[in-house]
Parts: sequence; C-alpha cells; structure tokens
Amino acid sequence: MEYKFPKLPDQDDYLLDLQNNNYSMRTVYNYARDLCIFALFLKTNGYDFMNFDKKAITMYKGYLKNGDHLIDLNRFREDVARNAGISTEMGSKPSKGSRTNEADEGAMNIPSEQVENDENVHKRSETYLDDVYRKVYGTLGSLKLGSTHPDASKGLDARSVNRMLSALRSYLKYRIEFDLDYPVAPDAIKLIKADKKNKGVAEFDELVALIECPMQFEADERVALRNRAMLELLFSTGMRISELIGLDLENVGLSGKLYIVGKGRKGRFVYLTHRAMYWIDQYLGIRLRYVDENVDPERFDGKMPGQKVKLISFGTKKGLDIEGEESIELEIDGSENNTDRETSQNIGVSRGGDDSKAFTDGMSRAEYEKRAAEFQNLALLENHKRTNFLAKFTSPALFIPFSGGRNGRRGRRLSTNHLQEKIAAYRRRLGIQVPTSAHSLRHGFATYLAENGASPAAIQVLLGHESLQTTTRYVHASDRFAEETHKEKHPLG
Repeated sequence: MEYKFPKLPDQDDYLLDLQNNNYSMRTVYNYARDLCIFALFLKTNGYDFMNFDKKAITMYKGYLKNGDHLIDLNRFREDVARNAGISTEMGSKPSKGSRTNEADEGAMNIPSEQVENDENVHKRSETYLDDVYRKVYGTLGSLKLGSTHPDASKGLDARSVNRMLSALRSYLKYRIEFDLDYPVAPDAIKLIKADKKNKGVAEFDELVALIECPMQFEADERVALRNRAMLELLFSTGMRISELIGLDLENVGLSGKLYIVGKGRKGRFVYLTHRAMYWIDQYLGIRLRYVDENVDPERFDGKMPGQKVKLISFGTKKGLDIEGEESIELEIDGSENNTDRETSQNIGVSRGGDDSKAFTDGMSRAEYEKRAAEFQNLALLENHKRTNFLAKFTSPALFIPFSGGRNGRRGRRLSTNHLQEKIAAYRRRLGIQVPTSAHSLRHGFATYLAENGASPAAIQVLLGHESLQTTTRYVHASDRFAEETHKEKHPLG
C-alpha cells in the first residue's frame, strides 16, 4: 500500500515558490512542518480544505494548545510503519530537552516510492520536497506518550500557535496571488493573545561566571575549552546560536573580524574581543589536531599540525615533514629582511601592495606579526588556509563534538540543542535565577553595550537587524543599572 503524506492542495508549488524566492532550506522546512500539521488536523477531523471555516480555525487553535497534534502524528507514523513493514520506532529519538530533533536528523526511514507516487517524482524539485516531508513526519511529535519529560503532556504555547497560524495565512495569500480558490481570507485567521514576557537578562557578573564556568564544570579538557570558546564568542559578537554552530574553520583568523551570513541570508561583520580570541586560540590547539576522524590525534605525540607552533619571521623556514604531512613553522624574531621577497611569499605575505593588505585584512605587518606571536594557533590556521591544508579536514566546522552519535561522522558539527542544554545545566549549577540561554547572551551583548553608551544604530548593525525597533527589544536595562540610574538621575534623589 502506498502512503501519502497529508498536505494541503498546491502545497508543493507553494514550498517551491518559497525556494525559488531564495528562502533558506530551514525556512521551507518550517513552513512545510506547520502546513502539514494543519493538513493532518483536517484529515483527522474530517474537514475538506475548501470547506473549512472560522469555526474550524478556532478548533485548530485548541488542537494545538492541547497537544492533540502530537497524538495524531504518532498515530500517523505507526500507520505508515505497519503498511511499509518497518519498525515503529520511526527514526531516531528526540534529543533531550527538545520535542523534535534537528532538521537534518531523525528522518523517517521510508523509501520515497513507498510514500509518494507523483508522476513527476523523479524531478529534482519533487525529490527535494520528498526529503522535506520525510523529515517533517519523521521527527515531529516523536516524544512517546507517558514520557516523564515535564512538557510531555503540554501543547504549544501562544507564540508557537501564532507561528503556525502565520504559516497558514501566508499559504492563503499565495493562493490569492496565484488566482487559486481559497476557503477563508487570510485576515480572517486571527492570532491568539500572547502574554508579554518580561525578558530580563542576568547581571553582568552572572553572565561572566556562566561564560567562564566550563573550565570548572567540565572534566574533559577538550569539551571545557570548546564550550568556553563558544560562550566567549557568543558574548563577544552577539551572534545567534545558529550562526555560531554554522561557523567553519575558514571563518576565523588573526584579524578578529568575522563575516557571517545570518537570518534571512543577510551578511554582516562581527568582531572578537581580545579575550574571545585568546580562548578560540586555546581551543584551536585541540581542534586542529582533528584533521581526519579516522586518525587518532594522540598517536602523533604532540607533532600533529596544530598542536604546537613555532613562529619564524616571514618566510625564513619552509616545510617540516611530519607523518607524511607538510606543515610550516613560523617564528616572529623581530628581524627585518626587505630583500627576501621570494621566501616571504612561501607563507603568503608580500612586502607591500594590495596582496599584503588582502592577506592581513587591513592590518599593518607589525600588527599582524604581533598577533601571530600572541595567538599561535590562529596563526597556524591562517597558514592552513594559504596552503589549502583545510581541505584535508573531514569536517570544516569550527566546533565539533568529541563524543556521542555525531562523533566520527564525516562533516560532523555540534548541535544547537547540545549547547542549549549545557548552558541550562551551567545556569542551574551557578544558581542564576534569570532564565538564561544562548539567545540570552545575545540580549546581554546588546544590553551591556547600551549601558556602556553604545549607539543604538551601531548595536543594530552588530546584531544584523533590519529595523531599529527590533534592536530596542533586545536591550533590557539590568536591575543594577536601573537602580544606579534612579539614584543618579532622580530629581529628588
């Protein structure tokens, strides 16, 4: 028996229109997920799409708030499993603390020909959407009934319900734009009232304690250095957790300036503090050993490229053969050799002109050499970029897992859920009362820049916001700052 995923009429065309308008894969997946849940609601409750009305929308809101969609999703997966003759486990288990897995994991292990039989199934677009739907139905709501997880019996909160309703409104607007029939106008779908959350941020010294605590709480030095570097980077730059996890080795360097592509595929520069550069450099002393997941870095006994670096003045030495790999030693000895242009080019630096500026990212040679002497692993990473040694790494990611299911995978990358869980555990152990997450560090970044007199327009650019109004929502005066301001500024104080 062939089993079709419940979906709305012309839903494939709508999702492909999003893709063709340059929406990211993650955004397409999110819209597919939200629309598929509405399609499942219609199917389960016997509604025809063209006949659903405002009353059905009201019932749908309750359906989401009560968590009934989780029950129906589990039931749907079990039906597919029975008809396809596969295990009812339906993909990997959800990660701890999350109702769903990452978008790129836990997809249903069902061959596409068993679940989709469109005549154009072999087209690239259809294959793309098949993959989206398998991920949607393979990961959503897979939390088992009776779970001891505190949120197991709860449905979606008001903000999540409104996100689902917004996806439906967008789909209906698409139908209007393309002259397709529609049952209700998009504006007839009213969002539900959501409580306004008072999103405070932890005090500055609490955030500093959180950033520093991995060195105290983690027994594994590799994990401690990695987590410390990640938290330092988050608070140094104000970047989103998805942007952090998406960083590659090639994104960082001695300049301390990173170009990242964030939400909505908008690019911007972010900047590392001296302290953040120090901890990234410390972490790179370990990360650069993991060139190939099939090679034990310990067998190199300290000689693996990336573990130790000796810096020499630009281009005075070339090439050490270590275990069949070529590495370059660099040493800053303060000497000048204005005639040795040829050897200087061995490590990618010319004595002047545009090439030199491009290589040093606008820094003077003296500043570059100073930073290379201080951050030796970042200097080695720069060398790996120039010699294309980074191509030998089986994972390009800056932050990688050292254990667990992702460890050893080609192209492995740390998950956002793992870092969020770590931050939550650190917060509990430190006794920080204000709810704190990776996104809280982004809010803290904006808040404490503002408290130190930073321009709102500058904070807007650093956060990557299109609207200054959005930026103002990220700035929360801390209680301590509010108290000090009251004492200093009150006319009768």
